[in-house]
Formats: sequence, structure tokens, C-alpha cells
Amino acid sequence: MATTLAALRQRFPFKAPEGVVDHLVIGGGVVGLAVAARLSQCFPEKSTYLVERHQQAGQETSSRNSEVIHAGIYYPADSFKTKLCIRGRELLYSRCEARGIGHQKLGKLVIATSPAQQSYLTNLHAHTHRVGVPTSLMSGAEARELEPDLTEGTVAALWSRETGIVDSHGLMESFEQDIQESEPGELVYGTSVVRIDPWRPESTSPGEGADRGYVVQTLTEGSGKPDVLLARCVINSAGLNAHTIMNHVLPPDQQRELWFAKGSWCSYKGPGVSHVQRLLYPCPEPSLAGLGTHLTLSLDGSIKFGPDVEHLPHCPTLADPWSSHLVPSSSRLPSIISAVQRYLPNVSPEGFSPDQSGIRPKTRDPASGQTRDFEILHDFEGMHGLVNLLGIESPGLTAAMGIAEEVERRVAREVWGAGRGRKVSELGGPGLEGAIHCFEIALATHLFLVYTQSPPLLAQTIPKMEFQLFDRVYYPVGSTSGSATIVYIYKTPRGKIMYTLVTDATGKKINRSGEKLVLQK
Repeated sequence: MATTLAALRQRFPFKAPEGVVDHLVIGGGVVGLAVAARLSQCFPEKSTYLVERHQQAGQETSSRNSEVIHAGIYYPADSFKTKLCIRGRELLYSRCEARGIGHQKLGKLVIATSPAQQSYLTNLHAHTHRVGVPTSLMSGAEARELEPDLTEGTVAALWSRETGIVDSHGLMESFEQDIQESEPGELVYGTSVVRIDPWRPESTSPGEGADRGYVVQTLTEGSGKPDVLLARCVINSAGLNAHTIMNHVLPPDQQRELWFAKGSWCSYKGPGVSHVQRLLYPCPEPSLAGLGTHLTLSLDGSIKFGPDVEHLPHCPTLADPWSSHLVPSSSRLPSIISAVQRYLPNVSPEGFSPDQSGIRPKTRDPASGQTRDFEILHDFEGMHGLVNLLGIESPGLTAAMGIAEEVERRVAREVWGAGRGRKVSELGGPGLEGAIHCFEIALATHLFLVYTQSPPLLAQTIPKMEFQLFDRVYYPVGSTSGSATIVYIYKTPRGKIMYTLVTDATGKKINRSGEKLVLQK
């Protein structure tokens, strides 16, 4: 890896930036697209570019997966995988409904075929209760009543009603549409990042040093000359290549590595599955390296089995060492068939055929046996304004919008400060420097906004026809289970107005104030 970076830096020496962009998102998978779409929406006054090295979006992990909407049941309660999967699932179902994106909430059964696995499901059910995901335990007989094709050796099952499937390509296209239709957003395909340098004013022309950020060189296919931008904020969502992007700005002794696991899927046409109506999962591996070779129903009703787990040789000095492993191989069929027949004994080996393969990034050596969480790294070692997303594997598709929300929160708070505009106190006028709050009274015909101190300084009534809900942003509140701050952004004749509401897990209003009003011209 060091050799690869050294060669790139030798080929592309430092150059002064030729332009400026506020947000540069690197990587056009589903997570990068979700991030760019959210930044474009939440910061309409700031430019957001997404660069992707392939000619189309989602050509790596995002288009090589089971297209499952996960409920968020497997991972530690305090992990990003759990929190962002649960939040992402909520946002994903809402988006699919609103935008007409193909999806189905089928639910899934996790199958136990031994006493040890039954004990695992009992513990898993207790865990899902703690993290707020609805599940139900059932006996083997009850499971076979729902899914008669299951083995008679089924001793128990866990029913997850929130699990579903989604058209991942339709989802990515919806994010592309949002970015393209936004005024500050731009998609740039067929373009690779070849060099990143922290901004150092002394190495550039006078007058430009006030802008913080990173000098990013990109090379578009067919061009021999890189384009050079000053990016005030860089979001590294490069997926399988995220560690390489991060290493551009890290000293040699701190550089990161990724390990890769190949997963293979098989399509199936044959007996033994004629009654299947839900997703069927075996109990997962103890390390959660994979969730087991499971049955997935596609939106067209076809059946796939997979993925299995095949850890690839670790080759840290090679660029894209996984790229030669994307072709599915029939050599994996015997182990896949054997795994499936443990819970669906009547499937026929002749009905299996290789379908696709995908690569999952791992942030730790698989030999460690440790559970791996998503890594969202920002402002490390003084690298202000660089947000790195590492190890975004399953449930990354489900969590994408939750990850985007988390990135937007960090960018708003840690890069731009207030982030969305000018505080009321900055608009001028005596007495406005105090604690100014905004209260909303949602009536049928008007939105009343009252800016209060003591006594009230200003009241404004806006006819309903002149305002609309522009966005709703969700933030967890401290350690209070289920509590949240919801920020409503309204479009009005004066611009955008932000109003904050604090709720508990049931949506009951706890507090209607606490955030300064933001006006945006």
C-alpha cells in the first residue's frame, strides 16, 4: 500500500487548487450517495460534489449484496451497526413509501436446529428487546407451521417482523436524482482521487490561506491532467478503497489496512422451497463474520442463497487486491448446498447455480475472531474536516441514511459550527443576544413563530399556504433510551426556519424549546 501511494504521489506532485468546493464526497456507493444527497439538502448554500471512479454508481459492494433491509438485531447495543441500522431502517422504509421505491416488509425467521442454537436465539431475543427491535420467539413446530419446507429438526425460531427487501438500484437512483436536482450538488463519475494533501497556505499563492480543508487531485478517465480542488470538508466513503484514501493524509506509521471477505450467492430453481414466504436465516457465525448462508426472496419472487464467507489473502501492498475475486465460482457450490440443506433438507443440488459474488471490507484481521463495527472517524490527529467511513459492510445498505444523518450532524457541528445559516443574534438589533427560542403552534391554517426573551421581542404569523416542511432531522439525546431531538426546517417567505422539538420514544412532546432559531437568507 505504501508503495502504491508513493507511486501516486510521485506521479502527481502537489499543485495549488484551481477551485473550491465545500463538501467533497469520495465514493458513489449507496452510503456515499446518501451522504451527498443529505448534505445537498441540508446545506443548500454550500456546494457538494460526489466523485466516483466507476462510470456508474454502486458498482462494488452496493450492487453485490442480498438487498435485505435489516432490522438491527445482531450487533452490540452501543455499536454503530445497531444504532445506525435501526435509524437507517426507519428512514429507508419511509423513503421507499414516499418515493415509490420497490420494497417489501416480508419479515424473517432465524432458525435453530440444535439446543445450543436455541439458547443463542433466547439470548438474541432478550437483546432485541433491549435495543427496541420487535421480535418473537417460537417453537420449532410453530416455525414449521409458518414455513412447512423447514427441516423437522427445527427446534426454535426467532421472528423478526421488521426485516424486508429493497430495490437497491432504485434506492441509489433516487439519491442520484436528489443530488442532480439540488442547486449545490454535482455527480462526477469515471473520476478517481489520486492525491490528497492537507491545506498549507504557505505552499500556495497569497490570499488563499484563510480557507481550511484539503487539496484533492482527481483524474478523469481519458484525461492525462488532474483537476485540483480545495475541499473544505472531505467525506471518505470509498468503501473497499476507504483505507487508501485515508492513508493519503496519515504518516506511514499510522496508516490503516483493510481485510477482505468474499461472499458468493447462488440462484435456485427446484423443489423444497415451494411454500417459502419469508426470508430464512440460519444462526450466524459466533464472530458475526457472516450471518449464515440464508434464503433471500427477490422482489420478482426469485430465490437466492448466500452469501458464504471466504476470507481473501491479505495483500496490503497491492491496489484493489479483491478485484480478481468478483467472478462467482462453482467451487463454492458444495459448501453452500450443505449449509442450506441443514435447514431446508429437500432442496436439490441440481437447482443451484452460481449467481454473483461480492466483497466485504473488514477493519480487523479475521483471525482475531472479534466483532467489527463501522468506524466513523473525524478530527483525528488534528485532521479537521475529514470524515472517514471504514468497514461499512452489512448492514451498510440498511444503515446508509442513518450514516448520512450522522455525517451531516458531525459536519454541521464540527466543521461549520451552527452550519445552516445565521443566528438571529447575528442579524442585528438590540437585545437579541440572549436565549432566543422558537415555539411552534401547529394550527390548521397558520404557523405561528414567536421569538421570545422576556418580554417577547417579535411575533410573526405566516399563512399556511406560504410555508412547507422542508426537512426533519433526528438526533438521539444523550443516554436517555429512545429520546430524540427532532429539528424541523420550514420554508417560508423569509427563507428557512429551524424549529426544535424534543420527544421521548413514543413521540410524546417533552420540551418545545432549547435550540436557537436559525434564519437562512
